[in-house]
Amino acid sequence: MVSTTLSSQPAQAAETVGKDPNCNDGSCLGIWDGLLADCPHDGKLSLGGGAGCVSSQDDTPGVFAEPWDYSEAPNNSLDWEEQMRLLIPTIKLVCAKRGDKVTIEQQSGRYLRVFFSDGKTGEESTGEFYFTPDDTTVQFRVGSVNNSKASLSKSLRNMERCEMIRKELRFTKIPVLRNRKRALFFVESDFDTFGPGSAALGPPAEMTTGELEGRQDVDPKLKIDALQAFPVAK
Repeated sequence: MVSTTLSSQPAQAAETVGKDPNCNDGSCLGIWDGLLADCPHDGKLSLGGGAGCVSSQDDTPGVFAEPWDYSEAPNNSLDWEEQMRLLIPTIKLVCAKRGDKVTIEQQSGRYLRVFFSDGKTGEESTGEFYFTPDDTTVQFRVGSVNNSKASLSKSLRNMERCEMIRKELRFTKIPVLRNRKRALFFVESDFDTFGPGSAALGPPAEMTTGELEGRQDVDPKLKIDALQAFPVAK
């Protein structure tokens, strides 16, 4: 005889931390209901200057980067606090190698905010890193603080900085399968759309594992269509 016991405890609410209580739009820094702000994008990205923006929760072409996973990190620890203690000196180490300046602005629990000054271009950027509850995922966003059009540029300086930090930590990338819809039939372009992504699916605390990894309801046996690069039925 098999008995089933249902938990009477309520589901954990998505976290809000590091956010200015007087800021109430999608550009606010900090974690709002488990989510970072999207990168700025209005379809008029500049081709020059600026450090650009990179985010693990924004599906926009040119700014998206896969979230990190520390479950196979060299220290073999699943404790986010221990990984946070490693993240801060690693950020400083990478900045020293690049000739960047970095200031730790805020650390509140699972949330870390830093301020970067690029050693090559002088561009200033705000970096945010968040260890999500109940898993081994690190979400992040690093964006230029320049409010001019240059801040919407396609520069990869912030993308490169994040990748150097990940490699120094030896964290892995979480594969994310995004449904790319091409505006131009035969080629990929900046006019393509993606989705749904993490930000569109709601707070991470309320997502399923498949949604977090972008693999919800995808049959691994399905063939890959070479044109659309997305699984299709046989």
